[in-house]
Amino acid sequence: MNTDTQVQLFALYQRHHDLWELNHQSLPVQDFDPEWVSSCQVGDVNDGKITWKAVPRDKKVNLNNIEEALEVTLHPSIEDLFCTAYCDHIMCEFEGHPIELIQVWNEQDFSILQENMIAHFMMQKRLKKPASMFIATCSDEMQVISVVNETGQVQLETLGKKQEAVLAESLAEFLAKLTPKIEA
Repeated sequence: MNTDTQVQLFALYQRHHDLWELNHQSLPVQDFDPEWVSSCQVGDVNDGKITWKAVPRDKKVNLNNIEEALEVTLHPSIEDLFCTAYCDHIMCEFEGHPIELIQVWNEQDFSILQENMIAHFMMQKRLKKPASMFIATCSDEMQVISVVNETGQVQLETLGKKQEAVLAESLAEFLAKLTPKIEA
């Protein structure tokens, strides 16, 4: 069964795909790195570039190892975002502000993400801040978009400071408001 977050995530993937089709008559393209392959890569390498498309994961994964290590229960939307599919990060706008939605490209990327999640949670605990998980970067490198672990709200967070602003009541609502962007 798909959650609201998963439904909105795949809708965002489709909007991103459609934008590439409209502007480039192709799937999204990125530089090919033979040491950083993904099941979402499509077709052959052409001039050092590879096309790709978000794909659902073949087998179910979770973030139980993080929950056990940190003795915390993660908000389910965090797992929906990072454990549902393989995809490259997606450039978007949220209410006119550029952001990059963090996604998981391959299993190695998933492992790195989990390490970063643990470090982020530990930093927040040390600063006595409510637990949240980053989901997107902003043009200001000191700011991130994050999901508040206790409530599931999406917030703008300045690293090392208190919550700035609630952007959406849920991750599904936030994803629905994103407008994909592509580089020229």
